[in-house]
Amino acid sequence: MDRQRWLALSPLLDELLDLPPAAREHRLERLQTEDADAAEQLRRMLARAEELQQQGFLSEPVVAQWQEALASVPDDTPPPDLAGQAIGPYLLERQLGQGGMGTVWLARRADGRFEGQVAVKFLMAGLFGRGDAGRFAREGEILARLSHPHIARLLDAGLHQSQQPYLVLEYVDGQPIDVYCRQQQLDVEGRVRLFLDVLGAVAHAHARLILHRDLKPSNILVTREGDVKLLDFGIAKLLADATQAEQGAAATELTQRAGSAFTPQFAAPEQVQQADVTTATDVYALGVLLYLLLGGHHPTADDTQTQLDRLKAVVDQVPRRLSDVAASQDDTVIAGQARQLRGDLDTIVAKALKKAPAQRYANAQALAEDLQRWLDHEPIRARPDSRLYVLSRFVRRHRLAVAAGGVAVAALLALTTTSLLQARRAEQAEQQAQARRQQAEDVLSFMLGEFADKLRPIGRLELLDSVGGKALKVLDSSGPLSASDRLQRAKALTVIGEVRVSKRDLEGAQEPLQTATELLQGDPPAADMTAAWRKAQGAAAFWQGEVFFRQRQLEPAEKHWARYRDVSAKWLRADAKNADAQLELSYAENSLGSLWLRQGQPAQAEEAFRRSLQLKEALLLQRPDDAALQSDWADTVSWLGGLLQQTGRYVSAAQAFNRALPPVQSLRQRHPADLEWLKRETGLLLNLSDTQTAAGQSPLTVLSQARSAADQLRRGDPANVSWAFLALEIDANLLAQRADLPPAARAVQALALLQKLESLRPGKPPLDSWLPRSVRLLELAASPACAHPACEARDQALARVEQRLSAVMAKRPVSLEALNAAVRLQLLKANLHTAEEPARRAACGQAQELLQLRSGWLQAHAELTQRWLEVQKCLDPRVVDQPDWQAGRAWLHRQRDL
Repeated sequence: MDRQRWLALSPLLDELLDLPPAAREHRLERLQTEDADAAEQLRRMLARAEELQQQGFLSEPVVAQWQEALASVPDDTPPPDLAGQAIGPYLLERQLGQGGMGTVWLARRADGRFEGQVAVKFLMAGLFGRGDAGRFAREGEILARLSHPHIARLLDAGLHQSQQPYLVLEYVDGQPIDVYCRQQQLDVEGRVRLFLDVLGAVAHAHARLILHRDLKPSNILVTREGDVKLLDFGIAKLLADATQAEQGAAATELTQRAGSAFTPQFAAPEQVQQADVTTATDVYALGVLLYLLLGGHHPTADDTQTQLDRLKAVVDQVPRRLSDVAASQDDTVIAGQARQLRGDLDTIVAKALKKAPAQRYANAQALAEDLQRWLDHEPIRARPDSRLYVLSRFVRRHRLAVAAGGVAVAALLALTTTSLLQARRAEQAEQQAQARRQQAEDVLSFMLGEFADKLRPIGRLELLDSVGGKALKVLDSSGPLSASDRLQRAKALTVIGEVRVSKRDLEGAQEPLQTATELLQGDPPAADMTAAWRKAQGAAAFWQGEVFFRQRQLEPAEKHWARYRDVSAKWLRADAKNADAQLELSYAENSLGSLWLRQGQPAQAEEAFRRSLQLKEALLLQRPDDAALQSDWADTVSWLGGLLQQTGRYVSAAQAFNRALPPVQSLRQRHPADLEWLKRETGLLLNLSDTQTAAGQSPLTVLSQARSAADQLRRGDPANVSWAFLALEIDANLLAQRADLPPAARAVQALALLQKLESLRPGKPPLDSWLPRSVRLLELAASPACAHPACEARDQALARVEQRLSAVMAKRPVSLEALNAAVRLQLLKANLHTAEEPARRAACGQAQELLQLRSGWLQAHAELTQRWLEVQKCLDPRVVDQPDWQAGRAWLHRQRDL
């Protein structure tokens, strides 16, 4: 099997292994209809896994007893406690941890030869080839001779009954190194000195041609006394050798994984790419660890990234400068010492993290030597030894001697050189200033041209921030600006603003964008500058509006986006056939439409969306094969569909979503490897199903297509939280269509989906945008006749969602989506308290107060108008005879027919 095929099947195999047998077979049957070859390969892998499992995870008698006990308890019961059982001469006391390679137990020697605790690590038998226990034992003897004070010694290694591999390691009672540094609040020098102990241990093994391959904080513990201990050293070597133990036969897919096992966040590019590993591979992991310790952040991983994006970042993403990252951290110790990282430490860490192994330090010893030079204020080898740099290091090491000798020498030199220096200084200064200005101009030209075009699609525009800012500082002192200079600088400032917006530095983005706007005041200074001038004006206005939009300041956002529209319209009037002018004006109209929709001004929003569509459709007549333009058109149609859905015109909304689907499906088929197109298609299908339901049509066919697309997305990237939520929304809609389910069964399934939603971000609360779906799931779970445990779980979930909604509603302005969800929740509480009149009226009164937080939605927002009718009826059943109530209901009926 080739690598690409394995990468495609691996997530599916993990999914199947996690399922019980019946569900696994059902999943395989579904896969069979989608991809018969993949299903057949997965069946073979599962059969091989079953064969390995039958060989015994742990050898008899220990695990035979364990498996026998497991067979008699339900699947959700935790494994029995093995404390007190023996493996060889060791008595197991308690489990310390469990991971992908096996389990670790605290044990004590039971044969009286010595006293003390050890760690026994049971490794998965499936990671090894059959037989060759002797080879494994010999490798264990070699690794046991790794004698270093900072390596947790491997005391014993073997294969129990020639099947179950186990290791006996020195037991270390300590904290991961990053936790220790944080709790002890170590300064930069303290962290570097502690890290040198790590390097000493790794260098000791490198000298014996042994790699670690999985260096990470959890494998580097620090004791209470401050002693560093490296764990698991050499286990990767045992695994690698064991997978090749069976001569003349290829390893299975499962055993091949053992040879390339690594932790993705600490893997080097060559590990991710399945290339050869060397001592430089460990150096990369050490560089990641040092970056974490000194900068407080991972060099390439981001909390919002998917697992696939993290692996791609290891290969492609150049980390930000260490000192810059440290300065922005919440950890006051790290942020307060960021200045000490500038220069040499920035350079050392950057060299350790080079993508190409040949460009890194050759081994841990070379890295340690440079860090020791930094501690001793000596020149490091990672940078060229310029005379000025070497002199600066010398001065730092010998401050007193240099100061004393310098007084006498300086006096003599001053008398003899002053006149010569003054004569040359003016000439050199002018030449240098001119050269700097030219270099700055060249940097800006490159930054605004092909470099920005290449960085923008891959989300790496932050590389332009610091270099662009420095170039502009050089040019700021160069005297009066010509029109072309103003344009060039404004474009550069706008790019810097865009970069800062993308980094969520909204305050930092204001200054460059405002300066760019001021530089571009007025009409183009010359006819031949019209296009560039107007486009630059529009870009600055758009990003200024985007800053305010993201800060929920909609009025200033509207002002800037209106300016964006106005300058684009002037450009189009000056050059009616300019396609770029048409496109920019369409973008401006779309931006204003989305803002007005959020403000609760649907009539204005609809006009803007339709003007945007007209401009794009005129361009599509000229460029029918332009994929980007097709995508933009579909995006605007989707916005229009959302507006029609919000205003209750469900039939028209469904028609709009149906119009947007074909170009997106076509683009998805043309770019099958780009899952973003599949995601957009899935979202459109979900929106279409919602409008069909609201219009009284059956959405089951569309929901079935959406579920299939969502499954394909999850297989492509199982770690993507947004895609997991999308799949969950589809499941919720399918559950709502199950008319055959008894209310109690529907309630149980709805609560299970809600629990799944709340677990999508472990350790973090669900996103605010997920709250409306949480409320809808609670509505599905609102069975009046539920059993007591289900009622209790529902009420606890309702309280959690209500608390989070209250926090969201405290933000201003209140979004219509959040308002609708909060009102629905209060109405749900009223329906659950039909037998308790005071509680029911209190909930309806709370809903009435919520509706007063926003104005302009009545007979404009269909769902909120429907909620208003329900609230009024709840407070006073006689309201159905009132003109206002009847007018609201009549408006809803009219909208459905549009």
